Amino acid sequence: MKNLNILGITAPISENSAACLVQNGKLISFVEEERFSGIKYAPRTIPKKSIEYCLNSAKLKAREIDYIAIGYENVFSSWIKNIISNLLERNFYRLIRENGAYLEYFLKMFRLEEYFLELGLSKEEYKKKLIYIPHHISHAASSLRASGFTESLVISIDGVGENNAGLLGYFKNNKITKLQNIPINQSLGWFYSTATNICGFKPHSHEGKLMGLAAYGKPNLKLFKNIISLTKNGYHLHRDWTNTMESKFKKRNKNEKITAYYKNIAATTQYFLEQAVTNLAKDLYKKHPIKYICLAGGVALNCDMSSKLMGLGIFDNIFVQPAANDAGTALGAAMEAYTMITNKKCEKITHAYYGPSFSNQEIEHLLKESKIKYRKLKSIKEIAKNLYQGKIVGWFSGREEFGPRALGGKSILANPSLKGMKNKINNQVKHREPWRPFAPSILKEFTNDYFENYYTSPYMLLTFNTKENKIKQISAAIHVDNTARVQEVTKESNPKYYRLINEFYKLSKIPVLLNTSFNDKEKPICLTPRDALQTFYSTGIDILVLEDYIIEK
Repeated sequence: MKNLNILGITAPISENSAACLVQNGKLISFVEEERFSGIKYAPRTIPKKSIEYCLNSAKLKAREIDYIAIGYENVFSSWIKNIISNLLERNFYRLIRENGAYLEYFLKMFRLEEYFLELGLSKEEYKKKLIYIPHHISHAASSLRASGFTESLVISIDGVGENNAGLLGYFKNNKITKLQNIPINQSLGWFYSTATNICGFKPHSHEGKLMGLAAYGKPNLKLFKNIISLTKNGYHLHRDWTNTMESKFKKRNKNEKITAYYKNIAATTQYFLEQAVTNLAKDLYKKHPIKYICLAGGVALNCDMSSKLMGLGIFDNIFVQPAANDAGTALGAAMEAYTMITNKKCEKITHAYYGPSFSNQEIEHLLKESKIKYRKLKSIKEIAKNLYQGKIVGWFSGREEFGPRALGGKSILANPSLKGMKNKINNQVKHREPWRPFAPSILKEFTNDYFENYYTSPYMLLTFNTKENKIKQISAAIHVDNTARVQEVTKESNPKYYRLINEFYKLSKIPVLLNTSFNDKEKPICLTPRDALQTFYSTGIDILVLEDYIIEK
């Protein structure tokens, strides 16, 4: 029986560029373009290298792809809707600004066509294979169809996609039902990015910094009077809220000290986001009492917000797929296209390791060529012992994980119990702000021993309160408020990483490793052994493990 091959790609005006391959409803490969280009997020680019990887990973030629699914509306229909919407609102400034974005989209779609012609397709073949899936349907599908849930509520929220900033709906009988769009002037993603900018961080990039900073401040909604309001069924951003925020709050210079003023802005922004989405979820559940919920869109990467939904006590489970940002629209577009064509269900994803990997032979060839002193790793116990003794380890193993969180494929690891380890990694390895937190990777069977009200968290996208008697044991891997962004590790999801943590547990009686992404400041997660070596020699990492080889300083 012939395979049905669907290539999912992000629209070339998306903020996170990526491609994936879905074969007969099963995810085969998924990688973000930033990993190849070295440019964080690779925004607004055609994911050429990612497409090539997806084709090569399955040994396919472009002509063997049955459909090319793009996570965005057709440029012409979307453009016309945008013009009509802005004319009706008499918003001529936004009309002019956004017309530039649509012109960019139009031109880049021509370049995408040229690229596929270079890969061997004719114009007719390319146009016949092309399927457009609306942006927030793609976001929603990326979570719903990968979750394994048979029914679920869904909330998709980001900055802006086409002519709206989000979607509320539900999933039943293998069908996504959209109940409501969130208009652009009510964009929670845009609101959060505006606050990120005010606090001196880079918008559309450093929102995670704002979430981390929020724990140091005190929320006070009076700070945002006449800008935001919470309502019984959601929230409201007041008229002209962007200009009001930018005129009311003094923007911090990135080199200025972060005072209580900015900590409180961060805390209030985070609190409002949590309460707004909680209100939306409660109202959605009241209308459609389904016990499962999926989140999508860039805002779904806010793990504190997602955890608040489970704290309501009305949901049995929550799912956020690892690349909830725009990169995930490649996955959602491919899965939604598969269901549209076949009316069949997609296969649940159970891990995030769908990117490139490198053999021992390839690695040894590079090490010899580079004249680097190395040796074969005798036993994983050796790495566990080094971690126990306080060494910082660069861990390069297996296929690349997708999404912004390192999940034991390309990670920097350390002993979470050692005093000063957090500061050491922030200062000497990651070269970033000292208040930034790290995360714990924990053996699944110990999760309830360490975290309060724990439920499944395989992708480091949910936070939990650390139990009081365990705080000291894993102090370097938790935040200042004693919350932790948890990754549970199982034998099935990543056997080698599981063995490493287990060997560390045998030595330390702690089934947890401090885990952070294998990259330096403002760089994407390492993709190749060469990337790993460059990061190793330019940072304070003590030991590098490249598959079955070990390099020490």
